[in-house]
Amino acid sequence: MKICLIVPIITKTFIDEKNSRERFGKYVRPDTEVDVVYIDYGPASIESRYDEALAVPFVLKKAVWAEENGYDAVVISCMNDPGVEAAKELLKIPVVGPREAAWNVANVLGKNLSWISARGITVLELAQDSEKTYNALLEDGKRAMKEGADVLILRCTGMTGTAKRLTAELGTPVLEGEGLALALAQLFVDVGLAHSKLAFGYPPKKKRTFPEY
Repeated sequence: MKICLIVPIITKTFIDEKNSRERFGKYVRPDTEVDVVYIDYGPASIESRYDEALAVPFVLKKAVWAEENGYDAVVISCMNDPGVEAAKELLKIPVVGPREAAWNVANVLGKNLSWISARGITVLELAQDSEKTYNALLEDGKRAMKEGADVLILRCTGMTGTAKRLTAELGTPVLEGEGLALALAQLFVDVGLAHSKLAFGYPPKKKRTFPEY
C-alpha cells in the first residue's frame, strides 16, 4: 500500500527521510509506504486563511498527481484540512484530513474535546526548541482539562511526536491528527472504502484556466 502525504507548505524541514518512519511508525504497518511530498509554490507555513488559500491550488495539483501515479490514498498534513473536500471531489481514492480524523476519533474516545496549542510559538518556531514547545503544550493541556476537557487534540501537525508523552503526563488522550489520518487512510484502503461520490461528486466539466508553473 502506498499513501501520499502532502505537506501544504514549501518549508521542507518538518518531515524528512530520517524522521519519517519514527513519525509514522505507530500509525501504519511496516509494509505501508508513506511518501512525503511538498507543494511547489505557496506559503512557508499555514497560520492564516490567506496562507491556506495560497496553498490549496497546489495541494490539489499534488493530489491529482498522486492518484495518477498509483497511490492508494492521500493525506493532507495540516490541521486546517486545506483542500481536503475539494480533493475528495477530484479523486476516487481515499482522501483524509488530519482535522476530520482527529475530531471524529476524539468523539469516540471522550465527550468534552479541546484543541491545544503551543501558545506564543509560531509554526516555524515549533521545532527550534522542542522542550519549550512541549512545555507550552503541557500548560495548554492542563488549562483545557481544568475547563472540563477529557480528550485533547494537537492544533498543528508540526507538533506531531509529542502526543504520547503528553498523554502519559496528563492522564488523558492527546491526539495527533496527522497520524490518525494516515491510520484511517490505511484502514479505508484495507477494507475497500473511500468517500462517497454522492457527497463529493466530480466538479462539473467546464473550462478552467490556471497560470503556468
